[in-house]
Amino acid sequence: MKKVHFLHSFLRGFSPLSFLKIFTTQEKRQMFILLFLMILMGLFQAIGVASILPFMNLVLNPEMVETNQWLKWFYQWGNFQNLQSFVITVGFITLGIIILANAISALTVWMRLRFTWRNNHLLSQKLLYSYLSRPYSFFLNRNSADLGKNVLSEVQQLTNGFLIPFFTMISDLFVVLFVLLLLFFVNPSTTLVTLLLLGVPYFIVYWLNRRRLGITGVQRIRTNRERYTSVNEAFGGIKDLKLMGRESYYFKKFSSASHLFSNLMISHSLIGSLPRFALETIAFGGIIVLVLYLLRTGGSASEIIPMVSLYAFAGYRLMPALQQFFLSLTQVRFNYPTVLKVTEELSGAEQVVPEGIQNFVDKPPLPFQKEIRLERVNFYYPEVKEPVLRDISLTIPWRTSVAFVGPTGSGKTTTVDLILGLLDPTSGEILIDGIPLTNGNKANWQENLGYVPQQIFLSDDTVTNNIAFGIPEQIIDHQAVELAARTAGIHDFIINELPKDYQTIVGERGIRLSGGQRQRIGIARALYHDPEVLVLDEATSSLDVITEEMVYQAIENLSKMKTLIIIAHRLSTVRNCDTIYLIDRGSIIAQGKFDVLANENPQFQEIVRKYDRHN
Repeated sequence: MKKVHFLHSFLRGFSPLSFLKIFTTQEKRQMFILLFLMILMGLFQAIGVASILPFMNLVLNPEMVETNQWLKWFYQWGNFQNLQSFVITVGFITLGIIILANAISALTVWMRLRFTWRNNHLLSQKLLYSYLSRPYSFFLNRNSADLGKNVLSEVQQLTNGFLIPFFTMISDLFVVLFVLLLLFFVNPSTTLVTLLLLGVPYFIVYWLNRRRLGITGVQRIRTNRERYTSVNEAFGGIKDLKLMGRESYYFKKFSSASHLFSNLMISHSLIGSLPRFALETIAFGGIIVLVLYLLRTGGSASEIIPMVSLYAFAGYRLMPALQQFFLSLTQVRFNYPTVLKVTEELSGAEQVVPEGIQNFVDKPPLPFQKEIRLERVNFYYPEVKEPVLRDISLTIPWRTSVAFVGPTGSGKTTTVDLILGLLDPTSGEILIDGIPLTNGNKANWQENLGYVPQQIFLSDDTVTNNIAFGIPEQIIDHQAVELAARTAGIHDFIINELPKDYQTIVGERGIRLSGGQRQRIGIARALYHDPEVLVLDEATSSLDVITEEMVYQAIENLSKMKTLIIIAHRLSTVRNCDTIYLIDRGSIIAQGKFDVLANENPQFQEIVRKYDRHN
């Protein structure tokens, strides 16, 4: 549905100014300053061209001082003693005007590049923050490689392929307009012919390819996503690929997308470059025709040379400007779908990055000294008809231990995700000490939580930074890091076996560690903050029996001071819990202590029998 909506949005029409909505008021103000500089640049380029004509006339015919009223006035005003000094002065003035025009052009280019690349940084920030501010459910339906591509690649494509060409196009447009106005003032008929000869080829090429440019722009986004996804999946599953010998599958998948991507880029670049060759032929041929025309009409050398010089210098300014204008126009059209894409991704979420996100700021935890209560909670995943949870009501008293047990897909993890505040109930309430859990206090509630998932994510960083995850190095509590590692049973391994102990780099996703070692670092991470509530989602599934016993002994010692919530398939980890909730098909079908359920509930008895058989 999203792809269809995006394509429909593009085909509604080409509106290049639609990108303005992604900028703040201050950024738009900077844009208008830049626009003023572009107008000034175009004006001075035209003045620079215009200054050539009187200078060349004066060089070829010094007597013009007597016949041209402006030159005569300037000669008398400057009190010149001879014609030679006057010609030299006019030459230096002409040179000064050209230097000033080029200086303004250089300033405009600098301002343009500064604005666009600064906004590349700001847009990347906005887009990343807009993703980070989305609810957890948003990420359940999105591909992480696609999100990364949007932040890094599509924003840069918007800058390189749309913003820079757009401002270049506006800048060149003013240069072309002012120079053409000057030429029209000198010789209207020749200027009109020049405009037709130079403008028509570009207009025809653009008109014939305008729709194709847009469609290939949409295809570029799709193939770029496929490139990123195939590379991300190949490296993410490298162990399985190596074991199964499936390298060729992802290599071919990437190669196919990359080949199409390169063809699209060639096609768009070729459309923008082709008219240049026709333009050069027409321009140089036009100068020859102009000379022949002036000779045929009886013009003298003193009349022809200044006129030809004017048109030659004007052509020197016009040709690059016209070519760059057309090239920029094709880039703007080609990359317009990227504008729609980024605009769509930014919509519906926070776009202004708050100052506080730049620094680590502790939030006061939500008071919790009584109980966690779920009241008649139902939950549906988006676009799924059947509820995942049905009428769940339960109470978890403060500093007790509870476990959720049940078959795969029964709703255990979803229940815990609701308690963690990662998901919002479709109906019903979650209350903390009687206070409803809302978007307003969710972050404060999460300050109470330590969470150990089944799959531990480790960054390509030191052990210390992975335990104190997301905290700037300068404010890490190293004593808390070591205490958490000791509790998780990983301290001795870190000190005795890692080459740089806590400063050892663990590799991407902890690839240099075993599964059990990664899991214990994950447990240490959850314990680092000394959380009030500790949530363990199959947290010891990768540990050997001895290490698991040691870790759970440490956790049980903490249980008198913490609230424990456990999701487990290993029944050994839940035997001593105060309450076990048996969940099946999204409903709580039984609850009680382990021994009570093992004696009275047939379904729990079956789970115990299966566990005993496997162990």
